[in-house]
Amino acid sequence: MKFLFYIVSLIPTSLLRNLVTLIIIKTKIFKRSSAYKVTFRNLEMTYKNLNYFEIEQLAIESFIETILSGHETIMSWCKPIHNSGKNIFRIENNYLLNRHIEAGNGVAIIAVHNRSVDMLLKWVNTKCSTTTLYKKVKIKALDRFVRKQREGENNNVYETSMTGVRKIFQAYKANKTICIAADQVPQEGMGEYIKLFNIDAYTTTLASTLVYKTQKPAVFICLNSFENNKLGITIKPPREDLYNESEYKLSLNKSIENLININPKDYSWEYKRYKKLLSGEDPYKDI
Repeated sequence: MKFLFYIVSLIPTSLLRNLVTLIIIKTKIFKRSSAYKVTFRNLEMTYKNLNYFEIEQLAIESFIETILSGHETIMSWCKPIHNSGKNIFRIENNYLLNRHIEAGNGVAIIAVHNRSVDMLLKWVNTKCSTTTLYKKVKIKALDRFVRKQREGENNNVYETSMTGVRKIFQAYKANKTICIAADQVPQEGMGEYIKLFNIDAYTTTLASTLVYKTQKPAVFICLNSFENNKLGITIKPPREDLYNESEYKLSLNKSIENLININPKDYSWEYKRYKKLLSGEDPYKDI
């Protein structure tokens, strides 16, 4: 399996971008895919200030970047860890993460699904070992491969479950570095309805609760494309209200919004983020 991924990783990103863009523009076959339809619906709900044509253009750009992010993930799997930063040309606020790691008091790295999460995680692992939660892949062979990749360099990986939550909490209290993706819809009974882009969205409270309860350090982080499609990492400090009892849950979603708005086309809009609305409506029922 790794050999197959290695062959794919050899394709130059610029060539793949041109090819994917040409196919999409010429065939328009992407409009039949559920991923594009979900992307369009999510953008339509999120950015109400944009007109139909602006939403459509952003949805197409996001669809292209989602395909390219898969290539980024494969590249991160196939290259040794000391080469993982060679595709990253810009890092904003690198000192924030370095300062917390060097202090040795533990830090929660809170990420959103911008581009390749695996590429981002591998970059973090050049700095330190991490403890992360892991959502099992349905294909067993691929699941074993991906998990092995994430466990490299003495990282601890636990499946998303109550046991996994306890493990990551224990690691955080023990002054370890933990990584959490905080923008997915949690299982029933494992989240709360909290405003996200002014929509009551069912939201995981794990990351915000861990930070508030422990009063320990945290940073927000994401991978983005910038000028000439070069990749960069953005690191942001938490909002002060993340440590406030009455505001820490909403604070998390506000920080997530800020990360997504850096470059909205980089976000994984094909995920059904609003599938559990407070109203009970399913915005994806006709997709």
